Order: sequence, then C-alpha cells, then structure tokens
Amino acid sequence: MGIQYRKAKVRLTYREEKPEVFKLRQLTYPQVTFAQLVSECSQSCGVNPAQTRAVIDALVNRLVHYMEIGHGVKMGDFGSFKPTFNSKTARSLQETTLETVTVKKVQFYPGKAFKDMLSGLDMSEAAAVSLKPEEEPEP
Repeated sequence: MGIQYRKAKVRLTYREEKPEVFKLRQLTYPQVTFAQLVSECSQSCGVNPAQTRAVIDALVNRLVHYMEIGHGVKMGDFGSFKPTFNSKTARSLQETTLETVTVKKVQFYPGKAFKDMLSGLDMSEAAAVSLKPEEEPEP
C-alpha cells in the first residue's frame, strides 16, 4: 500500500496577504509499538520475547555509550547514527563558546535497506480530498 496522501488547501500564514495554495498531505496511521516489534521479531527468529528485548536493550545501550563519547555507529544495511549539534554564528572567536550551541541531536543516515525501501515505495491518493483551509496553528 505504501504512503497514502490527500490534496489539501492551506493558507500561507507567514505571508501578509495569506494566499490559499494546494499541497499534498500524508495520511498518518497509528505507530507500531516497541512491544509489537519485539513480539514479531521473536516469532520470526524463534527466540523468546524476553531474550529479544534483552538483545535490543543491550544494542541501544551500546549505541548510546559510543555516541556519548563522540563516535558514530554504523549498523550495516540499517544505517548509521552520528551525534552532532547546531550552533549560532558569532562575530568573533571569543564569542564562539558552548553557549552558542542551540541543539544537540543524533543524525540518522539511512543505509541500503532504507534506501531500497524508499526507492520502491508506492504512493497513492486517498479517496477524500480536503478543500477546506486547514486550521492555522496558534502562535
């Protein structure tokens, strides 16, 4: 089935004249829970769910450990994780301090498995079309 979308009318609220334009919006579905993933993985591998959970927890623990000390972690065809940050620009070298760091984050770089999935992902239009302008977010 792939990704389903609908066509929607939106207002560009950042513009003074607030024109109405059309945009594709992705339909969202409930997320698969961690418990569901553990259950499915344990069934497909023939391993007990507690063991599956223990292995996943250990893997996450090691990922966090290596990223805490600045390493990126490559996980085969799954992809790579790299600790990184954003910072503000400064006018002088003396103004360039840790206080200029605005966001610390983990960057994910998809591997072959995800790139292959994305290149073959189907997209289809959902039956309903929204012509009513979407609600403007509260400031």
